[in-house]
Amino acid sequence: MRDLALVGPSEDGRYLITRDPASGARFRLRVDRRLATTVERSTRDSHRSPGQLEIPMESSLSPRDIQTRIRRGESVEQVAEAAGTSVEQIMGFATPVIAEREHMVDQARTTSVRRKHVSGTPVALGALVDEALVGRGITPEDAAWDAWRREDGRWTVQVVLPDGQAAVFCFDHKSRYVLADDPTARDLVGDLASEDSLDMAIADAVRGTDEVAAEDVEDTEKIVDHAPVHSLKEARDRRALGQFEVEEPAAETTDDEPAPAPRKKNTRRSVPSWDEIMFGGKRGD
Repeated sequence: MRDLALVGPSEDGRYLITRDPASGARFRLRVDRRLATTVERSTRDSHRSPGQLEIPMESSLSPRDIQTRIRRGESVEQVAEAAGTSVEQIMGFATPVIAEREHMVDQARTTSVRRKHVSGTPVALGALVDEALVGRGITPEDAAWDAWRREDGRWTVQVVLPDGQAAVFCFDHKSRYVLADDPTARDLVGDLASEDSLDMAIADAVRGTDEVAAEDVEDTEKIVDHAPVHSLKEARDRRALGQFEVEEPAAETTDDEPAPAPRKKNTRRSVPSWDEIMFGGKRGD
């Protein structure tokens, strides 16, 4: 008969999780009235002898609360302190969740990274980080990886370097992508704007300023050559002045007498009277 190691209760508290120390395989046993009766009889008959099946529950946190806190990134020591119990007792509930966090790290390492400033074939997170560490003279195994679940359902993946720097990534395990979440992470995966792109952006900004200035100068010259009008009355007055700019030459006069006032020629056609029409005569005859 093979012995199994007790891992702890399942997340919903309906099963006991056990593990085969030799193969690492996991098993579960449903917690029902029969199991409770068997455990109670075994405890009574053995008078709590060493090796008995006993699951102490002296904690201010429920198993679900313990696992939730571990899944969100708290350490076993932090949860044990919050629960007012020992680390050994918390480990029975925390072990499956810690295994889940390690699994998410493995999944994130094999998932491609979306990089804003880099185009081309997507590269997995693990390959990018390991290559960057080797380039800095760091053994990839010396970096500590961890993951915990966020409030929005995605996961935070953290890489702690030997010098204490931490790079944070966002891992969406459903959509299968990773995003760098801080400058250290972007530096590790090479998702930084290059100096050439920055120089180009500055040049474009300067060029745009020069073009605007040139347009301003051109508009100013137009204003100087053709002064604008500001009202309809001003436009009519200017047009009227233009019509009278050229005047007819004045008639020659002597020094003693003033020039005669110009006479306006009456171009209206006279209408014949009734006598002229009847007798054919002209006016004045």
